[in-house]
Amino acid sequence: MKKIITFINKKNGSGKTTLALNMASVMAGEYGLKTGVLEMGEGVFDTRVMMNITADHTLNNAADISKYRPDREQFYLFWDISWERAIKYFHESLDVLLIDTEGFPDQRLFDITDTLLIPAALNPYDMKHVNHTAQKLIEMRYPASVINILVNKADNSLLSAGDIQQGFNNIRVLGVLPRLAAVEEASHKGEIYCSKNRKSAFYNTVKNAAGGLLEGGSKPHMEILDMAAVSREDERAILPPVIRPGIKNGTDAGLKKTVNRMLFEEINVKNLEKDALTHPDKKSKIFGEIKNKIRKILDDLDPAMIDRETREAVVTEIFDEVTGLGAIEDLLKDPGISEIMVNRHDEIYIEKAGKLYKSEKRFTDDENVMRAIERIVLPLGRRIDESMPYVDARLPDGSRVNAIIPPLAIDGPVLTIRKFSDRKLTPEDLVKYGSVTADAVEYLRDAVLKRKNILISGGTGSGKTTLLNILSCFIPEDERIITVEDSAELRLSQEHVIRLEARPPNIEGRGAVTIRDLVKNCLRMRPDRIVVGECRGGETLDMLQAMNTGHDGSMTTVHSNTPRDAVSRIEVMVLMSGVELPVRAIREQIKSAVNIIVQQARLKDGSRKITHITEITGIEGDTILMHDIFRYFESGTGMDGRIEGELKRVDRI
Repeated sequence: MKKIITFINKKNGSGKTTLALNMASVMAGEYGLKTGVLEMGEGVFDTRVMMNITADHTLNNAADISKYRPDREQFYLFWDISWERAIKYFHESLDVLLIDTEGFPDQRLFDITDTLLIPAALNPYDMKHVNHTAQKLIEMRYPASVINILVNKADNSLLSAGDIQQGFNNIRVLGVLPRLAAVEEASHKGEIYCSKNRKSAFYNTVKNAAGGLLEGGSKPHMEILDMAAVSREDERAILPPVIRPGIKNGTDAGLKKTVNRMLFEEINVKNLEKDALTHPDKKSKIFGEIKNKIRKILDDLDPAMIDRETREAVVTEIFDEVTGLGAIEDLLKDPGISEIMVNRHDEIYIEKAGKLYKSEKRFTDDENVMRAIERIVLPLGRRIDESMPYVDARLPDGSRVNAIIPPLAIDGPVLTIRKFSDRKLTPEDLVKYGSVTADAVEYLRDAVLKRKNILISGGTGSGKTTLLNILSCFIPEDERIITVEDSAELRLSQEHVIRLEARPPNIEGRGAVTIRDLVKNCLRMRPDRIVVGECRGGETLDMLQAMNTGHDGSMTTVHSNTPRDAVSRIEVMVLMSGVELPVRAIREQIKSAVNIIVQQARLKDGSRKITHITEITGIEGDTILMHDIFRYFESGTGMDGRIEGELKRVDRI
């Protein structure tokens, strides 16, 4: 067994360190496991103070963990070391490593942690804080199944086990530890309570909790197993296994350029790629030859130029650029990343949990960015060159791609990829993530079943398409649905669905089929409902006419910031159709066609929320009358920086 268990709670006084020490004692004494406790954080001395230890236990100059005897207990204590180094020794010599953290640690630590334990108290403030922490971890794509809560310092409470479990949003509660003066007294004496009180209820609860952690689910990580192979003589700090060593300075970037040039001088990469496509059974051999050629070029340049670890990173990165999508290859595989933005060859940003981060990844030069763009768009029958310097496309998994190149992009080729999750979100997911309330979901479900025409409004990246997908799942199975999109992203679960996708012009500039063409055509296909991915032009008039001529229950999206702005945007897009209509007539069409506007927004903390559910109630003069059924009210900002608020039903005046 090899297990890493991280204790996390930003709030002081949660008993985190005491729990870690008692848990280690039980795991070592009761379960017979070789256990270590690592105290993390600058200036943290809790463990040493509690254990009355003055000696420095550091691995900075040590070659073997076996030199450290268990101090006072059956387990090892470490501090003042990099956690990467501790992980190395853990995989060589220990069964379990308990990590006592300070604050909210680096996400890299979470990436190699098997199980998380959050100490909690039974009071509203602490419970709210713990729920915030758990929610943040879930939004970071950490599996909820390996987040655990252990209630600590509990006074006499009338709450049942079910009430306690429900109070923590159903994150697994391992047990409830009573507040015992004897436990705190033992800590003050430099003793571990559980080591001398093995028949106490406190000990049994800790033992059961330890068993739950050891037997519970683990976060999958394959790369961490490679750490066991690191030699003991290698005293360099080890990088987190999920972050591949990369090219970080100008010298290495120059090295990549040199190797790239020499590789293309020696072999015809394009011919090798064609051979790999023609003979898929030989693909691994052909690509293996390319990797070996890169290694040989590096050796010929100077075998001692870079260390072995960085050398293999260079080989992999150049290979990805030559045969795949280069610097974004790994980013596309990361399920936690929702958007990839290549601003320049050496500047790549990613979006995670609604927040933008600058990636360490980078392309060697503009030529390699262009090569990645061509690999994406050419198999899709699209082209990009000086005569057509921008393109929209779709990857096989449904991810949306936009590329724009010089002369329109001044600083070099720009690539933007909006990724889509393999897992289809459900209404319950939206409620769990706090994007909407259960009451609002029921209202929208009822609106779809009653065949109300729904317009989803929102800014770029606010989640309009995701919400359209979710609302579409309420459409009954016995209805014929036709979807019309510029790039097919909708994935409806019903069986009777016809999917139509617009087509750009070919190389000669002919053959384009617009969304407007498809909307007109689908009216002849006997639809019960029409779902248009997005209205952005003259097709808006055709969509309104369809909603007004027997195709109730249809849905679409539009870019705008408020429900009132959405109505104004529709007016403008109808005028773009080329049909001259007075504004009054357009507004009459909107009033008759659109029943409900759902406003989606991405807040400044990165979260996506439904902020308005608005009904169109009529028209008075030239003004369309609207009434909010639900509205989101902000109440402040939480300790973790997340915006707090609630989507509330608004009483009709």
